[in-house]
Amino acid sequence: MNGTVVVGGKAHFLRFTVNHLCCAEEAAGQPLHALMNGSFLGIRAILWCGLMDEKITLEEAGELVQAYLQQGSTLKQLSQILANALCDAGFFHCPVQETGENPSA
Repeated sequence: MNGTVVVGGKAHFLRFTVNHLCCAEEAAGQPLHALMNGSFLGIRAILWCGLMDEKITLEEAGELVQAYLQQGSTLKQLSQILANALCDAGFFHCPVQETGENPSA
């Protein structure tokens, strides 16, 4: 699992693989970096591929995006969750968040 999106009180666990991301790129007709622009097309495709283990359709992923927005969350928030999950899966080098803790202590 690389992240979680909560929609309507239900947790949806994201898991990204190379094959999942290839499906998203094929479905959207764009490479991953272009899908990360915050568009509805990109968000829907990335969410869909992260939820492929749930065996949902691309249209059902769009319905989840809609429900996420209707619960008062924003597209930017969803985009950040997806970006963090892609980082967790190792697809991007993401900066380490400063926690104030010394990891070598």
